[in-house]
Amino acid sequence: MSDSGSLKRVPIEVLGHQYFVRTDGDEEHVRRVAEYVNTKSREVMEATQTISTVDLFIKVAVNLADELLQERSANQMLRQRVAQEAQDLIREIDSHLNKEVPAKP
Repeated sequence: MSDSGSLKRVPIEVLGHQYFVRTDGDEEHVRRVAEYVNTKSREVMEATQTISTVDLFIKVAVNLADELLQERSANQMLRQRVAQEAQDLIREIDSHLNKEVPAKP
């Protein structure tokens, strides 16, 4: 983990409010995250007519957490399916390798 002296302060704007995010990562990634939060915030605002910033951000956080958990679940199921298919292929290859090879004259 890096110390706070090596972190960059990246300015972002979310719903017209400026914030600074400290990161040792890619600044462009932080900006993409902020834009995603803006998009989700606008979607929630339009769908719920929420005026309170705190209520809005709580609803956005819940929506983003739900989205994250769904993606993690889908990712886990995909990993399991890939692992199973890999095992199936290994068994198939082993069965072909273990077949008796006719003796050469």
